[in-house]
Amino acid sequence: MLPQLATLLLLPLGALAAAVVPLTPRAVSPDMTCGSANSRYTCPSEAKCCSKYGYCGTTEDFCLTTAGCQTAYSNTTSACQPPKSGVSLSIDGTCGSTGAGKNGYRCPGNATVTSCCSAS
Repeated sequence: MLPQLATLLLLPLGALAAAVVPLTPRAVSPDMTCGSANSRYTCPSEAKCCSKYGYCGTTEDFCLTTAGCQTAYSNTTSACQPPKSGVSLSIDGTCGSTGAGKNGYRCPGNATVTSCCSAS
């Protein structure tokens, strides 16, 4: 315990402040905004994920870690999730897990539009 305390005392004040978890919960967003750019609001339970742009939502555009989901401002620490290979829809135009595809995204498609993943 003593070595850890000595290490904390040697940290610059800014690093020490970042290492300390706030004791008071953040206010829940009244208008679906969240994050450090929006009064540090936390998302409500019905829109659990805070996007990198500071808005609350539930789709992969909000909740994928690769899309920039902000864990600190989402409703729970488990709200932000990594993409599921072959399941998560592409959010950046890449697909698969080779070539440009690093996250295993699948291509979007519906009854009127079909798409597939190229070899690269």
